[in-house]
Amino acid sequence: MFNKRENKSFDIIVGLSSSITGDLKSEGSVRIDGKIDGEIVASGDVIIGDQAVVNAHISAEYCEISGSVTGNVHTETQLKIFKSGNLTGDITVSSFTIEEGGIFRGNCDINPEKRDRKTKSDKNNRDEKKDDEKASSKGNNNSSNPSHDKKDHKKN
Repeated sequence: MFNKRENKSFDIIVGLSSSITGDLKSEGSVRIDGKIDGEIVASGDVIIGDQAVVNAHISAEYCEISGSVTGNVHTETQLKIFKSGNLTGDITVSSFTIEEGGIFRGNCDINPEKRDRKTKSDKNNRDEKKDDEKASSKGNNNSSNPSHDKKDHKKN
């Protein structure tokens, strides 16, 4: 049995008795327990509850499906379909797991290197920022220290 992310905080929750027609966009995480027709785009996680009915394309960092989803799913990391989950659509993910009894109908593109490239790219960006900060601070120290300039002139 898979573990679910039940204790997660959500920016948007669509309750069991709620229905939305249109696009849903969030910089955080989203939980759907009701019905939605449209598109779901989240920078965080998307959790589809076991009674949810979703007719939407989903794009998220991570996605769990326990209910019914018709639409394509794109995640930066992992997609999990639980035994009560039903997905009809194509997926593009770094990791995919499906619990026995879960249903998936569609095409699957799993590329774990995409996750590795993202991690390496983030590390490279942090390293470049540190290098820029070091270069900037060295430049500031040289120009703000007139005695350093005098020493350089004596050497020449």
